[in-house]
Amino acid sequence: MISLKKILLVIFAFYSTLFLAQKRNEPVNLQIKGDYTHLPTSAVFPVLWSGFQREEIVSYDLQNKHIVVSYVQKHRKKSKTVLTFYIYPKKLVDNQLLRDEFSIYETVLNQNSNKSVDLKPMFGNISNDKVKVNYIYSIFDHSMGERDFFKGVKYTDKKSLLSIYECGGWGFKIRGSSDEMTHDQLSELKNKAETYFGVLDIAAKKTLPVSHTPDIILSPVIKRDSMMTNAVLASVYAKTKWLGENADKKELLTGFNDMNIESEVYAIDKMIEFYKTHETKWPMHEDTKKYFGEIIRLADNGKIKDYLYDKYKRLIRYDEGEANKEEYLQFKTEKNITENTNEILYKIYYQIE
Repeated sequence: MISLKKILLVIFAFYSTLFLAQKRNEPVNLQIKGDYTHLPTSAVFPVLWSGFQREEIVSYDLQNKHIVVSYVQKHRKKSKTVLTFYIYPKKLVDNQLLRDEFSIYETVLNQNSNKSVDLKPMFGNISNDKVKVNYIYSIFDHSMGERDFFKGVKYTDKKSLLSIYECGGWGFKIRGSSDEMTHDQLSELKNKAETYFGVLDIAAKKTLPVSHTPDIILSPVIKRDSMMTNAVLASVYAKTKWLGENADKKELLTGFNDMNIESEVYAIDKMIEFYKTHETKWPMHEDTKKYFGEIIRLADNGKIKDYLYDKYKRLIRYDEGEANKEEYLQFKTEKNITENTNEILYKIYYQIE
């Protein structure tokens, strides 16, 4: 049976190669004896780092742009910490990308675990005088499946780490698992790795073309009538306006920082305002009336932030979200708020290559 580590490695690699051209027919383990420099980003991966031994460097494309580098630190017999770094180029960057990558990983992890895994999302950023990088991460308990001669698969409880960064035209992730490290030790290790392997330098290599207006991908759902189309477009323009006026330019160079709930709140407010202003202008599909009826009920009851926390499955900055969760679920039932309101109606994006 394939180990969970390999499954997750392949999933990350597959998701990353969606952005790539000239990929290899199959991954290649690069035979590098000394320090390895990833030429496109200048990131250096030494043989030894902070008590870790470099285990392998896997390349997924002919130019070695997309690589996965693994390190291991052995504590005692059968006790170790594994740290894996993923670097890959992107062809486009959209406002949902960070959220999508985290969600995919969480889904795969739970599908291949013998018990439920809770990846509580946390948010952070690092910056210098050139760029600001936002990221989402989680440090969690996980029962990892590994090959066992007698049992087939043996599940071992480990403390694990996942951290995904907005680095402009480059993707960067850190994945870790440990038999002995604590939550605080893994957090400290993450911080140390961010600095040593130059996350900010990687992000500065290929920044987003912020002098141009981002493009839009619209859901087919909004084409059902003129009101749905135009109201959603009003929401898109409001969101990009909010980002342009409120986000730090240094962070817009690396990503959309879509974890900031205020841009979503502003966009929804403007969408509702458009709907109310033009409600009698066009004939509307019944589903459109139903959608806006629910959204307006949410707004009138002060539940927009709770709605967004639920819609994005916790993957948005909202400190009160978890505390309000049960109350909001009850509100949804009482006020007949359906799952149709949770559909992603658009994405804004930049083409990189």
